[in-house]
Amino acid sequence: MSEFKRPLKRSMFIGSSIFIVLLCLILSILTYRTYTQSLYQSYNDRMTDIINYVYAHIDVEDLSTCVKTGNESEKYKELLTFMDGIMEEFNIHYLYIVYPLSAEPPHMLNILTADTAWGREHEPDGYYLDYVIEDAYKPSDIQLYITALKHDNICFFKNFSSWGYDYTASKALIDNSGNKFGLLCVDIEVYEVERAIRTYTIINIALIVILGVFFITLFLVWITKNITDPISRLEKSVVSFAKVSHQQKDPEKLSYVPPSIHTHNEVESLSNAVAQMSKDMKAYVKSILDAEDKVKDMRSQVSRMDMLAYQDALTHVKNKAWYDKTKERVDGDIAAHRARFGIIMADLNHLKKINDNYGHEHGNDYIFGSCHQICVIYDHSPVFRVGGDEFVVLLENRDYDNRDELFEKIRTSFEISSSSEDKEPWERYSAAFGMAIFDPETDKCMDDVFKRADSYMYQHKMETKSGRES
Repeated sequence: MSEFKRPLKRSMFIGSSIFIVLLCLILSILTYRTYTQSLYQSYNDRMTDIINYVYAHIDVEDLSTCVKTGNESEKYKELLTFMDGIMEEFNIHYLYIVYPLSAEPPHMLNILTADTAWGREHEPDGYYLDYVIEDAYKPSDIQLYITALKHDNICFFKNFSSWGYDYTASKALIDNSGNKFGLLCVDIEVYEVERAIRTYTIINIALIVILGVFFITLFLVWITKNITDPISRLEKSVVSFAKVSHQQKDPEKLSYVPPSIHTHNEVESLSNAVAQMSKDMKAYVKSILDAEDKVKDMRSQVSRMDMLAYQDALTHVKNKAWYDKTKERVDGDIAAHRARFGIIMADLNHLKKINDNYGHEHGNDYIFGSCHQICVIYDHSPVFRVGGDEFVVLLENRDYDNRDELFEKIRTSFEISSSSEDKEPWERYSAAFGMAIFDPETDKCMDDVFKRADSYMYQHKMETKSGRES
């Protein structure tokens, strides 16, 4: 037998390993995304503060005049010195003011470019006011600046240039006339950001993997000691007992040798239960076998008779025969002046159309689904299938007390279902309903109430048809 089975220990090892791998993968992805969002948000906040701080020190009208005339004013020079100081203090990649001229060809107008003291001394860029920068940006990156210029608020984007791959925050400069004449930009190297993200993610993945391996090891040691090894011993004893007892007619020859299990958990309890069961089998197996055969035969006969006599084979609700039997009981209540009930008559729409267009199998699905929807709402009332597409609900007790609310609910439920475009045609249940309440002054039997409910149902069906035609 054992060569055809999957050992429990191996299955647990594989299952826990898959679980840990998936857990590591999910946690790693979540860690990467969470840290990336957090880090970029912190950079956004930092760059926003820098942009707003620098913007507050710009004399917009003076700088606008400098751009128009091409002449550097005293305030322009003071702004340049101030922005150089920002470069030194905040350790950013670039701080500058530009105006994008065109994406094709890529032309960028330099207004002001800040630099560190070391950079101005050893690597001056040579850019000055009104200098047109050519071929330093790709057309797609120039387009990012053009798009940012259209916004009044701070924009963030990544861009490539001859100076590197940067994460840029920008804010449009607007003069008193409402004209946008430049973009104040601050850059941080993307490689620096991504390197921090990679480092943090790798460290977290390593910690997760280490914890996962540690968990699997402890889990397998505990499982082996408390479950798999005791179950293995129990299995050997049970298999040996099964071989002896197979087709054994003499209960006295049933011999079970229980294993030594002291785990103080359910496995030990199971072992004791199996041992006790084997003892009970010796005493009762013959009477149990005889009784079982008789009970099976009786249950089979009763089940077949009940299903054939009273249960609808398709929907499993009561059939016409049970309805007639119920009618006798209700008529007796009417005669004894203790009747209090109502009848819901339901007739399914479009069943022939479903059968003709999609086959009787889906027609049966349509009948079953409609019946289920009725049973769910009238869950305290007996439901009868009295025809191919006709159902009757006998309202008594709680459902009788809530009859108006439930009747509105069943009609609304079918109206929603019939108009649901995201379902298959045989799942769009539609039906006409009629409800009649027993009136002791006029109704002499249950059929009187049934006929009135059937009449109301027919009126509903006609109203529905006329509504669709109009």
